[in-house]
Amino acid sequence: MPAPAPGLQSISDLTTTSRITTGDIPPPLVGATMTIVDDKLYLFGGRLIQSRLMTNALYILHLEEFRWENVSEIVNVLPPQAAVGDPGAEDENEKSAPPAERYFHSANAYKNMIVFFGGMGPAPGSAEGQQQDLVVFDDINVLDLELLQWRQVRIPSSPHAPKPRYAHLSSISGNKLVVIGGQDIGNQYIEEINVLDLDSWQWVSSMPFDKHCGSYRSIAVSGSGQGTTIPQIGSEVDQASGNSLSPTTDGFPTSYLRKASSNTSLHYTPSLRKSSSNLALPKKGGAMSRLSGGAGSFGSSPPKEQRSSIYRLSTLMTATPVQQEEHPVYLYSNFNFTDVKRELQVLTPPGFQVQDHSQSMSGNFLPPGLRFPTGAIAGQHLLLSGTYLTSTQQSFSIWSLNLSSLVWTRIDTGSVFNSGSWNRGLLLESSNAYLVFGNKTRNLADDYQNRQTNFEHVSIVDLEAFGIYQHPPTTMTQTAQELGLGLLNDPSMADFEILTIDNQRIPVNSVILSARWPYFGALLREQEEQDAAAAAPPGSGDNNDNDATLFSKRTLSLPEPYTIVLAFLQYLYTDHLVTAQQHHSQVLSQLLLLADMYGLDRLRDLATHALHQMLNMSTAAMVYETAALSQQTGLQIRSLKVMIAAKKMLQQQQLKLQQQQAQSQSISAGHAWRSGDHPDGNPYSSNGSYMSQQQNIHGIFQPSPPPPLSPGSSMGSPSSPEYRRGSVTSHNTALPHQMARNRGSLLGAMPPQHWNTEPLTPPPASPPPPTAVLPQPTPIVKQSFFSFPGSKSKAAAAAAAAAATNPPAMSAPLAPPPSDAASIRSGLSAGSDGSPADKKKNDEAHKREVMQRLMEGSLGNSVFSGGPGGYAMGSF
Repeated sequence: MPAPAPGLQSISDLTTTSRITTGDIPPPLVGATMTIVDDKLYLFGGRLIQSRLMTNALYILHLEEFRWENVSEIVNVLPPQAAVGDPGAEDENEKSAPPAERYFHSANAYKNMIVFFGGMGPAPGSAEGQQQDLVVFDDINVLDLELLQWRQVRIPSSPHAPKPRYAHLSSISGNKLVVIGGQDIGNQYIEEINVLDLDSWQWVSSMPFDKHCGSYRSIAVSGSGQGTTIPQIGSEVDQASGNSLSPTTDGFPTSYLRKASSNTSLHYTPSLRKSSSNLALPKKGGAMSRLSGGAGSFGSSPPKEQRSSIYRLSTLMTATPVQQEEHPVYLYSNFNFTDVKRELQVLTPPGFQVQDHSQSMSGNFLPPGLRFPTGAIAGQHLLLSGTYLTSTQQSFSIWSLNLSSLVWTRIDTGSVFNSGSWNRGLLLESSNAYLVFGNKTRNLADDYQNRQTNFEHVSIVDLEAFGIYQHPPTTMTQTAQELGLGLLNDPSMADFEILTIDNQRIPVNSVILSARWPYFGALLREQEEQDAAAAAPPGSGDNNDNDATLFSKRTLSLPEPYTIVLAFLQYLYTDHLVTAQQHHSQVLSQLLLLADMYGLDRLRDLATHALHQMLNMSTAAMVYETAALSQQTGLQIRSLKVMIAAKKMLQQQQLKLQQQQAQSQSISAGHAWRSGDHPDGNPYSSNGSYMSQQQNIHGIFQPSPPPPLSPGSSMGSPSSPEYRRGSVTSHNTALPHQMARNRGSLLGAMPPQHWNTEPLTPPPASPPPPTAVLPQPTPIVKQSFFSFPGSKSKAAAAAAAAAATNPPAMSAPLAPPPSDAASIRSGLSAGSDGSPADKKKNDEAHKREVMQRLMEGSLGNSVFSGGPGGYAMGSF
């Protein structure tokens, strides 16, 4: 393949963009916590690099514009709050203060607050500017995000209370804060797990845990609890089969009318906004914000006088708040970075029993040893990121673990993290983005030596381009969805009509459509206002809803075919994609375009998710075009990846097919070489291959058993019929004298195990022998080739005696020539039979005739037929 052109951008570079932060940019810090809640990031604590002093400063990063704000001076401080059941009353005169300076503490978001626990900081009473004595904490501090106020929580003593610690792990499952591991003041690992109830503010359980876990080598993450369902670990959930219905958060199956591809509309927090790779993230509540799942998410309610049983039914079918669920806590650790060891434990609520899945993880490639890792749960994947340092490479690496199959996959972000110092990653659920903070101009190895985190730049990784995203949540029960479809199919409940482009009319209820389709509601109100302006003449009375003129206008024309309009109405009536018709690829593409056209964020999420599930080689081109038109960058990039992968796979298959064809041709040529099967029957013609000619030459000189002879035949007699039938067949060739050389015309002349595979040189170019057929010679007793007049030969005498005893029957018998002995005797007794000169002349002539017959007759047949006379020379 030709080398890529200079400056050619990799497709992986399309998944990540970088931004410069502005405002009150925090200085480089060590051990600070970063927590994202909605569209804000909260940074607290840490140790300064230059002065090496601890801090309790609080910064907020506004993610819409990536602007930092230092709110340390404006945050309010409230008196300590007593826990539920604490017998001690609050002291109104007790002086309150923000949390003490600290680093390597933990921070977790719960409801509308952030809970901070533990950490290391200066001992109380340490003089500022002097060498500080360090202590570790076990206190709980809460930041109220709504009021932006600090609150310290008093927790009663309990046997389950944790030891003071720092560099520990923590995660929230349901309403429980789970604290794992960490180190004490002597840097010894603490091997225990403690659980805090965040509603009663009491430590409710604790258990030993014989693992060394800390922020340097481990992460502890759990689901967000916003209606998401994490698959059972290692369950090998096949998202493409849809043969089994997965339960929802309310206990109902994913789909009741179909068995389609995956749990299409269920179990994921609303997250498929405009792509997070855009330069600016969408503002909450802006044009691109999604509709919430609350009762008021489907538009403003109609006036009170218009409310009916249909409206009340529609409000009952709207979403209800999802209670926070207790999800498993996933604990991943890597250590011994020269020979990386990886461990995965799962803490299952409510008892948080530990299950080890370390040996179940697999993948073509596994994560390397990552230092100070961070992670999160996104959809059905566990995200892992951290600093990767070796003697030859330094970068920030991101990996994902499929929780269904426990297969690791590297997230290829291109060349963004190959330079600079990137230090910390966080998940932004609302935009399916992974934010990585750092500095593009600094050196990663130097910053790692100081354990510092930089905040000048942020890179935004679009996780949707890798198929990682939060799935849309369930907003209705199965019963409500069935009821919605029943209403759509009942014309008696309709007061409006939708006219399709193919002149099909669908009766609908205007109240439901107004509540769930804002564009329709605005259009209907505008039409009603126009009708009110053109009221009837005075004295005609109140307007009647059943007025024929008004009824004739209660039709909306949609420029879409019936199939698309029906699928769109099914969504409006159920708030889900539940029918098989809705999950056709072309219908989904049109629904996504309609969602983008009318600003229906819920439908956009559902259609995008369904297209993700059915993305393959056959649908990639259509999905790519639809995603481009609807500005779904993540789906567009992923479909482009599928098309590129399909092209590469096609090229590999073509190359493999060519190799197989070449190999089969080579094997066929080898078989033809061994069997002597030539298409033209002539190995020496211009079309015959050289190897075939070589093999034919082999067949001429190979030894084989002698063919059977007819009874009574002699070595000098013509071949028997069996020998002729087994040696030569009729062949149409321009060179009759070479017929016997073609092994393809021999019938079983030699078994394959006797084939000689040694190569031979091509036959010399010599003119063919004459093709004239000689007359059949008269049978005679053969004379020795070396005989001459006057010599004696026992073989000749024996042959003469046999001929005298059994003379051959001939039609015109001739007198047999004298034998050698007879010729000697005749030479001695010359006189009566002729002169000696005549006898000598006759003998010489007879010898020449015999030699000519031998050379042209029996000798030639025996040699060129590959018969027994080739080497035995028996005919001599």
